[in-house]
Amino acid sequence: MNQKIFIKTFGCQMNEYDSNRIYDSVKKIGFEKTEKYEEANCYLLNTCHIRDKAKEKVYHEIGRVKKIFRSKQKPIVIITGCVAQAENEEMLKREPYIDFVIGPQSYHKINNVIQNFVEKSKYEETEIDTHDKFKLFDTIKNNSNKISSFLTIQEGCDKFCHFCVVPFTRGPEYSRPFAQIIKEAEELIKNGVKEITLLGQNVNAYSYSENNKEYRISDLIKRLEQYSELKRIRYTTSHPRDMTEDLIDCYSSSKKLMPFVHLPIQSGSDKILHLMNRKHKVEDYLKVYEKLININNDIKFS
Repeated sequence: MNQKIFIKTFGCQMNEYDSNRIYDSVKKIGFEKTEKYEEANCYLLNTCHIRDKAKEKVYHEIGRVKKIFRSKQKPIVIITGCVAQAENEEMLKREPYIDFVIGPQSYHKINNVIQNFVEKSKYEETEIDTHDKFKLFDTIKNNSNKISSFLTIQEGCDKFCHFCVVPFTRGPEYSRPFAQIIKEAEELIKNGVKEITLLGQNVNAYSYSENNKEYRISDLIKRLEQYSELKRIRYTTSHPRDMTEDLIDCYSSSKKLMPFVHLPIQSGSDKILHLMNRKHKVEDYLKVYEKLININNDIKFS
């Protein structure tokens, strides 16, 4: 009989994508998805470190799980995501109910960790190994069949804004191979997906070189445009410094790229932007805004 896994996801769209890929992965070792956490043999909490008190939310959630399984056999309890990466061994020391702590760039090791589980053993894996993670996930079919689905194309960040933990929890910028992204997009389209949102912590910094050609996010948009079954293309989250001319041009040439841009401004003060280490000024942001409006006056911003 198949074991059952329940995943609770906090935070960003990338965590949602990661949770779905973890579901796809653990199917290989006989686990099936359940929406009822009380019947789970494995309880996985995919965490986010961006919001205030994120760490405490994890411990509150574990307290809830303890009560639910007080009179039942304890499930394997795994903490993943950015809180796992940031806190790692400290979580195992503070909460003995947790069995494994696995960072977001080590998800390719989850199957092995679960299969080799020994009761009362503790384990943390927070090595940043994005290449090997996607090398495994690229061999596993993405089974998402929602009308709108996420597709990660880039992870990590090299910007080191002073308020942000992403470079430390997700690691340096990594762009997936162009062909693997298109292959996964084709799987989603075959599943009936009509809208794809390209994801990245710094999504418009996507850059992959092969055979003396550099692929940018604009190349992905143009390629996805060719699939008749796909109706809409979106992307998030972008950085003002990476809003290149080729991407801006897509808002004129593409019929499927939605006229919507999520472009964090952070501050309207050059002084504060400098203290934040954002490396752009208000004037630079406004130039990008004006270019986008001029090329397509239907564009909306958040």
